[in-house]
Amino acid sequence: MKFSKITAALALATLSASSLAGGPLYIHDKTMAPYKWDTSKGTIPVWTDGGQVIKDKDGNDVQAFTILEQGTTFNVDITLPDGTVLPKYVPLDRDYTFLTIEQANAVTADAVAQWSNVETSTLDMALAGTVESQTGISDVNASNVDQIYGAENGYGFWVNYDTDGAILENYFGVPRSSVLGIAFPEWADEETGEILEATALMNGWYVDINDTEGKMIQGVFTHEFGHAMNMSHSQANGHFTYIANPNYLMYDGVAGCAGTNSYTGRNSAPVDSIETMFPFINVRGIEGEAQGTVNVRDDIVNISDLYPTADYKTKYGTIKGKLYTKEGVEYAGMNMVARNLDNPLQDVITQQSGNMTQGRIGPDGSFTINGLTPGGRYALYMDPIRAGGYPTTPTDIISENEYWNEDEGTSPALDNACNMTEIIVAGGETKEVEMYFNGYQDGIQYTPLVAAWVSDHAKNGKKALGTTQGGTPFIYNSTQNTFETLETPQGFAPLKATSAAMSKTATKAAVIADLDGNGIGQGAVWDISSGHLSVLEDPSNNTCALASQSGVSSHSIWDMDDAGKTVVGNSRRPNTGGVEFAPDKASSSYGVPTVWDVKTGKATPLTDGLEFIPRSWGDGYEVRINGERTEAWVRADKISGNGKTVTGSGNNNNSQLAWVDGKLRDLYKDFGALNSSVISYDGERIAFGAQRGFGRRAFGEGVKVWNAKTDEVTNLGGLRWCEDVPYYQFIYNLCAAPYNMSHEEIAEIAGLPLNMVLDANDDLSVITGRLLINGMPAGSTIYMEGIGWMTGQEFFGKQGVVEAKNFMTNGIFGVSANGSEMMAGIVGLPTPVTIEVDANKAFVCKHGINQELSFPKQVVEAVKGGAEFGRCEHIDD
Repeated sequence: MKFSKITAALALATLSASSLAGGPLYIHDKTMAPYKWDTSKGTIPVWTDGGQVIKDKDGNDVQAFTILEQGTTFNVDITLPDGTVLPKYVPLDRDYTFLTIEQANAVTADAVAQWSNVETSTLDMALAGTVESQTGISDVNASNVDQIYGAENGYGFWVNYDTDGAILENYFGVPRSSVLGIAFPEWADEETGEILEATALMNGWYVDINDTEGKMIQGVFTHEFGHAMNMSHSQANGHFTYIANPNYLMYDGVAGCAGTNSYTGRNSAPVDSIETMFPFINVRGIEGEAQGTVNVRDDIVNISDLYPTADYKTKYGTIKGKLYTKEGVEYAGMNMVARNLDNPLQDVITQQSGNMTQGRIGPDGSFTINGLTPGGRYALYMDPIRAGGYPTTPTDIISENEYWNEDEGTSPALDNACNMTEIIVAGGETKEVEMYFNGYQDGIQYTPLVAAWVSDHAKNGKKALGTTQGGTPFIYNSTQNTFETLETPQGFAPLKATSAAMSKTATKAAVIADLDGNGIGQGAVWDISSGHLSVLEDPSNNTCALASQSGVSSHSIWDMDDAGKTVVGNSRRPNTGGVEFAPDKASSSYGVPTVWDVKTGKATPLTDGLEFIPRSWGDGYEVRINGERTEAWVRADKISGNGKTVTGSGNNNNSQLAWVDGKLRDLYKDFGALNSSVISYDGERIAFGAQRGFGRRAFGEGVKVWNAKTDEVTNLGGLRWCEDVPYYQFIYNLCAAPYNMSHEEIAEIAGLPLNMVLDANDDLSVITGRLLINGMPAGSTIYMEGIGWMTGQEFFGKQGVVEAKNFMTNGIFGVSANGSEMMAGIVGLPTPVTIEVDANKAFVCKHGINQELSFPKQVVEAVKGGAEFGRCEHIDD
């Protein structure tokens, strides 16, 4: 018989008493069905471990599951299960038994009974004996655990007690303070997919000192044993307790719809409503005890799906369906929820779309929800997985959340998210459904590129350069919606996520590359079509080795002009003087704004008005600007399309500078320019956010445009308090009752909301930015000459772009030359997401009739002529 070791999945935990695991649900390749125990063989034997032998208060030997270690000091009095009181602040004179192996076995017996007692499941497990009786090992520990893991020990479920956490640390290589338990099916018959052995490792060290009976750790045992039966995680109600908070509400339906309740975290939902297989478990409270019980329908159905009784399918109903994008492509990884309207927290069942193929066969939106109560009134809706490990990669809602209804479609105008058709089935009946994400096929298109970090968007709007989350470089072709991975002929990829820029036609890119293989990158120009790299001159002769987010390099590359003739960034000079760096001083440097000629590779420092002087503090140099003020550093980071004008930043809140034909202008000193700036193609006009002061004393002065030719300044204004942006002092919104302040009143004391410009089209008639509140990203902004400023939420909302509801960008960083194509991002996500925005066509509403026009010019002209910006049915969104 052929055996195969199934890959283990760790059940990770945090010290804040939550359990987070990578759920198994392994799929057998040959049958594309889950691995399962053969329950026709009868009761599955459970073999339990022994433990370290510790003396009790009477001097008798006791096998311990949890030990309070000698020398440990607690800040509270500890009462042991045997009644012994250990005073606080007194180091323990010896090891003390807290929970015994006998108590751990009782918890194990209860946990396997919880799963075995499910009436609609044939699974039956029971304690059969000890690990010692089968292997001769009385206590599985770090010195002998390799005789258990990786070895074929025999049929059954092997439960190992890691008394002191040493197995976790010495065998699995994870801290005992971060893992509650590990469980997985370990061996199977590869011909049939039958599980033959499963193992669990339970961390005795993590038991809470108040858990004298092992009740709070019960949830970990039952949860981990579910994994050993090949159950994945699930999310039905657990997120109401573990993830929600007053500022991040969770809902038991579609938010904003009648009948949907909101939850704010612990105690906002009954503790007995948390499903056992939710990936978090609180072992320091009553939640851990509650999750030790298999009582929520979600858990009951999931174990019954794997091990069904003969009449399970005939006694209960089923929903069988597929989830599609608005384009009709099947969509995997979404949590599909069927919730009984008359018993919403106990009778709720979830399944991920595509979870039976786990992405192995391409797009799969299929889902099957069994176990529906006959005659129950179920609402079906989608809800993204909020946390935890799942074998089918969780995905996000790429539109608005919605209920399923009989008139299911894709048009937000016809398929209202709150329209819900109750699903009622009899025992043995299957309701087949199709569900589509809402989204218009016309107007602005908003497409998330998940796990893609775009570094630069070509000004022709057709291509973008970036890296995947794993660091693989790519070019995204928006015309064909394709990704092409990139590599040089020499076999390496010079692109870094934060350091690359393209020419307008996306034929050249300025990058950092280690051409000589010495571990130090330097500037280079990449001919993308041929793969040829031409080096940019390094004044230090590639001897500077400064480590940054882009790796170790002697250059910083920031931008390239439209024709691909000029590159700007920073070169480095040694703090010790001279040109080249000594080996032991390779990172001791200061940056010099630099312009490179692509044809010759020659570097020209931008030093007009800059004096590099010894710091007034510590070692190294700082920069004196026009002899008037100093900055810790200065860089050159943007260049106009025609290569005439360069802008840059200083350390002081990214104060802005400009070089026009090589001559310096201090935009910060003269106009209060901060954070960043954008330049018209001809280099004559520069736009920037302006403010006076910093932090709570910051006074926003809107976005200004400086004309380098005439020296005139135009104020483009900004967003309005209360109408566009709430104004908070501490936790109080002064726009709301009882304060009810107006924009004008707030602007008197705070100026306008702070706006960081990010990019613009060639003539600055479209400028995009990022709203900043207390210096943090708080949303995207967009300016349209003739209309004014809008938040991204208003811009996309009025256009009916429902895809933005769950993926609202907080910064549009790439705008094409004509302003009709954009790239946007979301700062702060654990997984990078870039959003492609195709705004070639947008809508205005005139006399109650929608008109689709070219954006931006025709749209702006129509609004100036009396039309309203947006689709008629979404004007108030």
